[in-house]
Amino acid sequence: MELAAFLWALGDLPAAMAGTGEIALGPDPWVLLPLGRLQLFFSSGLAVPRARLRILSGPWFLWLDLPPPRLALGRAPAYALVALVRGPEGVNLAWELPAAPWLSVFGSLGSELGCGFRVRSQPLWGEFLVRGGELSLWLGLSLSF
Repeated sequence: MELAAFLWALGDLPAAMAGTGEIALGPDPWVLLPLGRLQLFFSSGLAVPRARLRILSGPWFLWLDLPPPRLALGRAPAYALVALVRGPEGVNLAWELPAAPWLSVFGSLGSELGCGFRVRSQPLWGEFLVRGGELSLWLGLSLSF
């Protein structure tokens, strides 16, 4: 899975569950545009945009990503965010744990492995991601319409 697509699918549960948009700058910049229950994902590494359709919203969250078909079931127990994600690459457990209102740790366990730290000062955020033994730095802006 491409780096930007990995972050979109498995490393950004707050945006997936809330249906918000984002602009991210990093090794593979991307934009997530919210349109009601639909989110469109644009990345420089993709020829066509990808779409996310939120089927259920809280307390259980269910969404479908296309293409490729990827189904995710999420929940926010207490302050943690967790999602079980099934796609062509396999099954993953995506998670995010806030240590403070401005700091969280996130990652994925399963066929796609990665872990990172995210710092927020709404609407800005920055994160360090370790995936495949490589470190990447991302900066972004959350969008709410």
